[in-house]
Amino acid sequence: MFDVCVIGHVTKDIIRISGTEREMPGGTAYYASIAMKSLGLNVAVITKIGKKDGSLLDNIESEQIHIILRESLRTTTFTNIYTRGRDDRKQLVSDIATPFTVEDVEGIQSKTFHVGSLTKDDIPLEILLSLSKRSRISLDAQGFLRRIDESSERVVITDWEKKEEFLPFVNILKVDEDEAKVMSGEKELEEMAVKLSGYGPEEVIITRGGKGSLIYCKSKLYWISSFAPRNLVDSTGCGDTYMAGYLYLRARTDDIRKVGEFASRTATLKLENYGPLSRRQYGLTSP
Repeated sequence: MFDVCVIGHVTKDIIRISGTEREMPGGTAYYASIAMKSLGLNVAVITKIGKKDGSLLDNIESEQIHIILRESLRTTTFTNIYTRGRDDRKQLVSDIATPFTVEDVEGIQSKTFHVGSLTKDDIPLEILLSLSKRSRISLDAQGFLRRIDESSERVVITDWEKKEEFLPFVNILKVDEDEAKVMSGEKELEEMAVKLSGYGPEEVIITRGGKGSLIYCKSKLYWISSFAPRNLVDSTGCGDTYMAGYLYLRARTDDIRKVGEFASRTATLKLENYGPLSRRQYGLTSP
């Protein structure tokens, strides 16, 4: 029995900044699983990559995380182009791995499944139906809101048309502020959280970068402050790291404010260095 099993494609991320280019692993399955392991959780990852891209899993393997690798002819590949700083990003997708199936998750026992879709077709409804019968489901909605413009390969954000079908089977929903606005149709954060909760999730988390986060649980709102990093280095995977901290402490306490503050501090640790939050890199100790 795992504490958390993360379902999602480990990606090949190509980063272009000021004429330079580098390639690295990415995706929720990558950043969240390593951070969870660093916090002391017993973690598994269900993922799919092309055979020639096995090295993308090297860091996950080095953390002794249990990898359940399913077959795919391709690897999901994102190109992130930064032209005027880290906040000005053009994102393209040139390849997408095979979607997951119910058969891919059969027989795996975990207290929580954290679903990290990267495109709208990665995770079919049947998987949530299957998982909800035996476990709690935490879901990062970002992939379900991504649409790929076929002519430009550019990723654009649109409403999740099937949210009313999926969300009744989700216990914990994580979105960022822009995603919450698109999904809910509301203008104020409080109304966004309440509206999204109405679709089914018991807990709704809206992350807001340096402005902190908002958690809505059992009809109560919790405003969580951000914690400034000593040195801002790399924001990639911050939302995934926040959720690693959230799920770690949520399994141990019902004090939602304490959980949110721990998640926020965990994300700040990630901001201070490149790559995922790993124990050996940060000398991390859990509370």
